[in-house]
Amino acid sequence: MFPRIAGHALIGRDEELTRIAAVLDGVRPGRLTVLALEGPAGSGRTRLLDETARLARAGGRGFTVLAEPEWAGAVGSRQVLRTVGDQPGPLLFLGDHPRRVDPRAWAVLDLLAETTPTLVALTGPAEGARLRAADVHRVQVSPLSPAAQAEFVARLAGGRPDPLLMDLCRVAAGRPGALRELLAGLDEEGLVRLDGGWAVLRVSRLPRRTEAYLRGQVASVSAPARHLLQAAATVGVSFPLVRLARLMGVGPVTMLPALEEALESGLLGGDGELLAFGHDLVRAAVESTLPRPVAAALRPEAPRRSAPRRAPRRNASADWSRLSPREREVAELAGQGLTNQQIAHRTNISPHTVNFHLRQIFQKAGIGSRVELAAQWGRHAHEPYPKSQS
Repeated sequence: MFPRIAGHALIGRDEELTRIAAVLDGVRPGRLTVLALEGPAGSGRTRLLDETARLARAGGRGFTVLAEPEWAGAVGSRQVLRTVGDQPGPLLFLGDHPRRVDPRAWAVLDLLAETTPTLVALTGPAEGARLRAADVHRVQVSPLSPAAQAEFVARLAGGRPDPLLMDLCRVAAGRPGALRELLAGLDEEGLVRLDGGWAVLRVSRLPRRTEAYLRGQVASVSAPARHLLQAAATVGVSFPLVRLARLMGVGPVTMLPALEEALESGLLGGDGELLAFGHDLVRAAVESTLPRPVAAALRPEAPRRSAPRRAPRRNASADWSRLSPREREVAELAGQGLTNQQIAHRTNISPHTVNFHLRQIFQKAGIGSRVELAAQWGRHAHEPYPKSQS
């Protein structure tokens, strides 16, 4: 089993830690201060909350730290007021479940903050608190950068991840918790092996626990957000918002609440002007939560089972919108006539990975050869999304 790395220094969180330290150093008596760590599930908010507590005790700051069960209820907060109100030094209250904080507890904390520097650090918004905007410091816990993801995976796997493994890790959308779940599942099913210091992916597929994790995320969002995700999964890996709005029969503005929740879930993200799933396997996992007849009805361009299979027409147009950003980059270079070796050099991936992407491109775009790819790309280069954003 892969080791836990919670005891190691945080990876790729220098910016967040700098902002957290600044908030700790700026707490003053007179009014309550709140630090809200915001991000999707699995983004590492709880780990950053633990690190906030460590920073509060270190560097001569001398905070007294209280965990959520001790203060979040109305009775507990009054007990805290009696026991810590006379203690010298600043106070830090940790809340990993902001919705469980009793609204009456905020009034007690306000009273405490009048004379004692008091900070409440939460893994989410400060619901129920009547605070001025200036007193709430929001830190967005963003996805890990590609380099930080590679370091994180290397520590978990015990070896440098090969390109195919890193490609599969796009399923996690840069979220440490999701990466840990994915690597644990790969390990359980023997899908990763160590070879000469490299962590090598044996088969590019999702482990069962990751499929269950993704289905659980779909089930955990509200019905409007779930319906949006499911409809999006039938459109493609990446697509413009207006295309999804047209499918759902609503205006883009009407979709905003559900879209924001879908983005917060981490299942759907943004790729420039397009919405995008982090990986086609994520899209497929979301689509699998739909009954098959419904999924088929939402994909009007899908061929019917009874229709005979025909060779692609010479002037048929490939659907480039189904390609991921990396696949569009590979398709562009292959369309220019570059070899796998040349594409690998340009994109800093292995020729084997290039071949894997080309197979995905052929399947999604309905293309049978590199010659056809070059012809299609040249003919339709003016369309909205054949060109990569590199």
